[in-house]
Amino acid sequence: MAVVEFVVASGDYMGVWEETPKSWYWKSFSKTIVPIALRRNGLYDDMIASVIKADELACEPGNLVISYQINGRGKIHPTFINNDRNVSLYMMDIVVDGCRPILRINVIARSSIELMNSFNDNDSVENENLGDQPNESFCDQSNDNLG
Repeated sequence: MAVVEFVVASGDYMGVWEETPKSWYWKSFSKTIVPIALRRNGLYDDMIASVIKADELACEPGNLVISYQINGRGKIHPTFINNDRNVSLYMMDIVVDGCRPILRINVIARSSIELMNSFNDNDSVENENLGDQPNESFCDQSNDNLG
């Protein structure tokens, strides 16, 4: 018996999960399903690389959000894949259900936030008037009382 090394999943790129009173649904902006070859025993990094390669994305791996929804009754929340354990759960859902839930993939634009110095030039230690401080130090207590 041959072991299948790859699983072909489907990916719907660019959309958003929307909640209704009865369910969650994926509102697709592209309305295009792309096949994605995934390693059956692959890790999260392998899945990210496959997702980027399948749609020829020009983004950083940290900018991808991958999710899916299993078939079921009632209001089932989307499952987000963000580590090796979640990849394994997705692969188990494929085996158990016999179907392949479509991967919902979003590319998040993360702007580089410039760190701002919260001090202005007049807020330095050098400008403090140290003469106003009391001569007592709260840290100069002896350790005689500890034992």
